[in-house]
Amino acid sequence: MKRSTPLTRNIGAKVKYYRKLRGLSQKQLAAQLQTNGCDITETMLGHIETGYRSTSIFEIDKLAEALKVDYNALFAQD
Repeated sequence: MKRSTPLTRNIGAKVKYYRKLRGLSQKQLAAQLQTNGCDITETMLGHIETGYRSTSIFEIDKLAEALKVDYNALFAQD
């Protein structure tokens, strides 16, 4: 069963979009997150991007910080 944040928000797809826009691999982004105190592995990041794993507010905050985007950019409706 797929578990995700609300589909109308597509947070995982936005994470993937901004990650690729910044030229980062999942491994590189996961390493940045871990350096900043957010224990997300490369596998977990892949699950977030595909909607198989939901994210906490803390993780979303750290993702926005690592991707250098406004926090609200990940929550904006499509």
